[in-house]
Amino acid sequence: MNNKKVISILLGIIPLLFLGYYAYQNLSGNTDYMLTYLEETYEIKYEYNLLDQQGYQIEDQEEWLVFTRDVFIPSLENIIAKSEAYGHAIEKEELRDIHSIYDQALRKHLEAENAWLAGKEDEVVKLYEELDRLHTEHEEALDKLATKWGVEIEWEDLESQ
Repeated sequence: MNNKKVISILLGIIPLLFLGYYAYQNLSGNTDYMLTYLEETYEIKYEYNLLDQQGYQIEDQEEWLVFTRDVFIPSLENIIAKSEAYGHAIEKEELRDIHSIYDQALRKHLEAENAWLAGKEDEVVKLYEELDRLHTEHEEALDKLATKWGVEIEWEDLESQ
């Protein structure tokens, strides 16, 4: 066989392998599972992002303190409970592990808010840095798994909502 035939055969096989891979992901249910996960966790993530943005609208320090103590922390604890309950029900281990990163981020945010209320400014900065790292890790891992499972995630810009 000459090189042109080998190249021609390879060029014909490669697209079939990609199609087969995505067909497998779809038939195995991974694509549907990811889409269901994204749909079902949207409300949790939307509620969290909305709560987080409410705090940014408060300019008065005393009002912000009251909001954090009386609204933000109890609401965040409720969101954490919902998210963790959802996470325990995830059947696919890869996805459950990624969701647990999101839960860690929520808990880190709660720690940061409690540290702020306690006046532990140095600790707050470290906790917020860890929170940002966990959010980034979660998004990157979820993107990677979604792509593997044949789904493309389009992240929304919070500022445009």
